[in-house]
Amino acid sequence: MSPFSIRLVVNALRAFSGAPGLSFSAAAGTCLTVVNDRADCLCVLADMLAGHAPTSGGQIVVDGTEVTGLPPRLRSCALVGWRDPLFAHMTVQANLAFALRARGEESHAVAARVRAVLALLGLDGLEQARPAALSPEQALRVMIGRALVFEPPVLVLEDPFTPLPPAGRMAMRRLVSRLVRARGLCVVLLTRAREDALLLGDTIACMDGMEIVQLGTALDLFDRPACDRVATGFGHANSLTVRVASVSDDVALAHLPGGLPVEAMAAPGVEADQLATLCIRPDRIAVMFPSRPGMAAGADPDGPPVLVATLTDLRQMGDHVLLRFRLANGEELLARRPPTPALQRVTAGQVAILAWQPGQAIAFPFRGEMG
Repeated sequence: MSPFSIRLVVNALRAFSGAPGLSFSAAAGTCLTVVNDRADCLCVLADMLAGHAPTSGGQIVVDGTEVTGLPPRLRSCALVGWRDPLFAHMTVQANLAFALRARGEESHAVAARVRAVLALLGLDGLEQARPAALSPEQALRVMIGRALVFEPPVLVLEDPFTPLPPAGRMAMRRLVSRLVRARGLCVVLLTRAREDALLLGDTIACMDGMEIVQLGTALDLFDRPACDRVATGFGHANSLTVRVASVSDDVALAHLPGGLPVEAMAAPGVEADQLATLCIRPDRIAVMFPSRPGMAAGADPDGPPVLVATLTDLRQMGDHVLLRFRLANGEELLARRPPTPALQRVTAGQVAILAWQPGQAIAFPFRGEMG
């Protein structure tokens, strides 16, 4: 089998009748990350993949074999998550060996497999430790090892890094990445953290509830979001409700409440004289602090529309500066700019001019719940 062959195919999988069908695939030697800010939805997906919960339709195929109706121990999708803790009364070594022995494996084979996994996960010296003596990072390593002793074709990780401190989170991300590449694992990482997806995901599925709203690379989700839910939830874009005045050459001219003009690329379905949701990422907004009053009036008539705003807050974030502005109509926008000496002299209350090229923003059909 090729090291990059498709190992997992999920087709129109449904958690309940009428639910959207979930479809995705993952290859050996890659990590598919599924991002959802709702832990309950990640739990449902994890349980369906592992066979702990029934499905209402669809298929799960592992290495060309449909496993949808098989029990957990026969379906080759190993689930690791904090809902399935280590056996507190057993040592690390016993936790790793327990399921192998329960399946009747020979003692020497069990011992050899456990030794190999202990070395692989950096657990040497902790063989006789009990879970209460382990750090959260060490406990997670043992939980992963408990799955790896079976050499599963697919490893499903359910929000695994959430309880870890920052240093442990970084170390475990590196470990998972190394396991994926070095051992050709097929990993499905279910997470609420966008950073996990960006650092580990070869492909990212962005979920809203029980629906996958977009599947693609990080670049796809950032630069070509399928809808405003992806643009705001994954791309952290500003969201503005506008009324479209006209659409020409895929560019929508629109107005904010109060008549302030803005432009954006028009997504399919955006039409004149209708409401739309304009999404613009903070790093795509150009910011200028005029040196004298009235400079905005002299803006280039052939350039993009400009907005006059008041700076209400400025935060130094290390590699960037986060600025919060209030527009004349009371709405707020976040802008992200590189740290410069000029910004060090800026204070709240100053007037600024904001602008963006139409291609930097996207107007989506208004869904009704935003405003």
